[in-house]
Amino acid sequence: MLRGHDVQRQAAVSVSGGGEGVSRHWNCLRLRYMQPATMITCHRSHLYARCAERGYTLDEVMPCVVSQDGDEWTIDVEHPAYPRVSRLAEPPPPPTHGPGTELSKLLKRFGIEPTPTCSCRAMSQKMDQWGCDEASKPERIDEVVAVMRAEAEARGLPFLDVAGRLLVKKAIRNARNA
Repeated sequence: MLRGHDVQRQAAVSVSGGGEGVSRHWNCLRLRYMQPATMITCHRSHLYARCAERGYTLDEVMPCVVSQDGDEWTIDVEHPAYPRVSRLAEPPPPPTHGPGTELSKLLKRFGIEPTPTCSCRAMSQKMDQWGCDEASKPERIDEVVAVMRAEAEARGLPFLDVAGRLLVKKAIRNARNA
């Protein structure tokens, strides 16, 4: 890697050739080897993406753009306008109560508890995330009953879809009343 005066010597050799390509070559060398560590050079779309990912508009962060060469931008990452931290809200924690929790309680009354290999906990969490309104949709009830049926078969327990639907609907009522 070229450093300091070696870069200047290499650039002088390149510049002596003349032409517009030489100027571009010098800029490339200057940007790669001589720019401060707080500067980065990237395609403008990368800054757009960083802004979107962290909740900023491009207008807000433009003061950190030091230079623009077409789509190649040089950016001062130490500038106060640089989108260093996310302004987007952290995702809310998963719910700790809901129809899935209530269904687990009902099944526990019958002596049915989750095992390490079953998908009961995952379905319970999914139902809690759905909430009562989403969980009460017929397609969601069918999805939960299908998981219950598969678990019953895996455990060698008898299962009736009607009973499964009643349990799911009871769990949703319990969650609404809690």
